[in-house]
Amino acid sequence: MEQDEFFLKVSTALSGCQMVEFELKLYLTNAVALIKKRLGERIFFGMSGSDFDNSSLEGLIKHFKKFSDNRELISRLNSFKNERNFLSHKAIAICMHQHEGYQQWQAASLDDRLNKINIEALSLFNDIHNESAKFLGYLWFEDEI
Repeated sequence: MEQDEFFLKVSTALSGCQMVEFELKLYLTNAVALIKKRLGERIFFGMSGSDFDNSSLEGLIKHFKKFSDNRELISRLNSFKNERNFLSHKAIAICMHQHEGYQQWQAASLDDRLNKINIEALSLFNDIHNESAKFLGYLWFEDEI
């Protein structure tokens, strides 16, 4: 795999990871909005979607666990987090030699892993979206209480 192709694949995989993080933030923002809507003026609730703006993927998963009982999805997110951390912190480094630069054979060995990250990112994005569908109707269409 040529160097430009490798970097493009890494960038594509990282984009998928960002979309998972975005969908988790959207889920959490909507969940908090629904709670606020349902509570009304009965009790102060100081959380908002902006509370999650700077959260890491690990932090988002930690919060997500408090708003969803979908254990299978949470397990997949935790596994995905490990792959995302590898991608973010090690994938490029292991393909670069201190003196010889880009190592094509090392990059080629990661090709399958990068493809799997992309596939899982898309699947997780859709599954998180579907998880939020369980309550979005209440947020958007239910009258204030």
